[in-house]
Amino acid sequence: MQIPPMRPSFTIEFPLDLNATIDRLARLVDDRDYPIDGRIAGNHLLLVIPPSRRHFWSPWLHLEVHEHGTGAVVKGRFSPNPSVWTGFMLGYIALATLVLFAVIFGFSQWMLNKPPGALTLAPIPIGIGVLMYWASLVGQRIAHEQMNELYDASMRAITGDMIDDEGYAPAGVAS
Repeated sequence: MQIPPMRPSFTIEFPLDLNATIDRLARLVDDRDYPIDGRIAGNHLLLVIPPSRRHFWSPWLHLEVHEHGTGAVVKGRFSPNPSVWTGFMLGYIALATLVLFAVIFGFSQWMLNKPPGALTLAPIPIGIGVLMYWASLVGQRIAHEQMNELYDASMRAITGDMIDDEGYAPAGVAS
């Protein structure tokens, strides 16, 4: 069984050159009327759901565009809001530290021929870590529709098919 990733990612090659790919994505980011917000810095783009529709599990899509042969390769990675991601990582670090101390203290007790009672505490933070991982997977399911929205918008922008299901095309794109 494969463990689902906490931050899903993808890599796609396009026959467009680097600058054309970035220009198409920049039009998506620059369009104030399109229902996706974003920022661009060099060959890195960040696409997010607008604040009015954003919730705790709303995804952020980080895109890196690089030259590849005669075209460009787009590497994308979904993640939650950085504050949510930081909170989860700090939680995992704290839990790992608790497990480490419980194991060290328990082995110290065992080496002194005392009952290693501290070892019985180690499964508790491990269980909490498993629950946190499960919560992140639930969050991905909750955010799945918005993840598809960000992915589809970026792919439409690159391929030039920027007309969405309601017939909306960003400024400068013929419908």
